[in-house]
Amino acid sequence: MTDENWSLIGRTKVDDLYIVAALSGFGSMAACAAGSLCADWVAGGKKPRFAKPLSIARYEDTALMSDIRSRRNKGML
Repeated sequence: MTDENWSLIGRTKVDDLYIVAALSGFGSMAACAAGSLCADWVAGGKKPRFAKPLSIARYEDTALMSDIRSRRNKGML
């Protein structure tokens, strides 16, 4: 589980390494969509707007991370 309780899906800083991780308590419900999104990263396909915020690249977006960290409710199931 990440501190912000968001999944990690997509490219990493290591060449040819992609992840689908931190699906939390809803992993079985999100697994197919997460796998499809990761496949788009691998194949260079068109990705939805929410792809980058779900990837490890979100940690480089200081505005997004500041917003996430300021919230009290992390959406815990």
